[in-house]
Amino acid sequence: MPDSWFSTTLESETEVIQVLTELQGNRWLSRGQADTYNNLNPSIEREGRGVLSRAEKLLLERQSIDIFRSTARFFADEGERNALQSDIGALMVLRHYDVPTRLLDWSLSPFVSAYFAVSDNDSRNGEIWSFDYDQYLKKGGEQWRRWPRTTKDGDGSSFELDRTAFTVDEPDDWFVCQFYYPGFPRQKAQSGLFTFTARFGRDHADSITNLLVENSYYHLYLVPAALKPVLRKTLRESHGIWRGSMFPDSAGAAATAREVFKQGKLGS
Repeated sequence: MPDSWFSTTLESETEVIQVLTELQGNRWLSRGQADTYNNLNPSIEREGRGVLSRAEKLLLERQSIDIFRSTARFFADEGERNALQSDIGALMVLRHYDVPTRLLDWSLSPFVSAYFAVSDNDSRNGEIWSFDYDQYLKKGGEQWRRWPRTTKDGDGSSFELDRTAFTVDEPDDWFVCQFYYPGFPRQKAQSGLFTFTARFGRDHADSITNLLVENSYYHLYLVPAALKPVLRKTLRESHGIWRGSMFPDSAGAAATAREVFKQGKLGS
């Protein structure tokens, strides 16, 4: 874990709910992970791909985008078809279907993030990473004055993500957080946003600290493994958050049904 991230272990269900409520009231974004990975590395950097060059990773991105776009256009719903019009939109959809990308998912709802922190790995502690969204909006916009080549006509303010995100030459080291395109069912169910870095090989935890600077604007919460079952029950019964509600499409429903065989009973 990056040294500047302070962490707090949540000791009880009551403390977890209290923290989630505070995060929501303060408009902090959150990301839940069901294991203690101690980093925010996106999936394209995992399973040995971290050693690949930028050109090799860009080629993998391009191939996955082109294959998905050419195939999914025959059956994608309207929200997905709209997202597929741009490369970054295609990556958004691919991320939700477990294709390796340099995006990381976040939520404006800390209760949704808590679900992902407790949804699996009952023998391992979970993580909830959080940062101040309003502070990001302030600091994020200041990047473009330093790196005008990623803005329209170099004006230093009109950021255009595609301008340097996919260049073979190493781009400026910018970091963005954006909402998913409206109309994508999983985005709506999960109040979803994503973080994205221009450069590969970036731990998004480091990118957040570099941008926000003061460690009062970001925090890591640890959820003990012993609390996971009771929190799953509370999230479902009190907040309507469970596997079935988080993935409101046929692929998600099938994954929920698969839990019957995985656990010998309906998943929670």
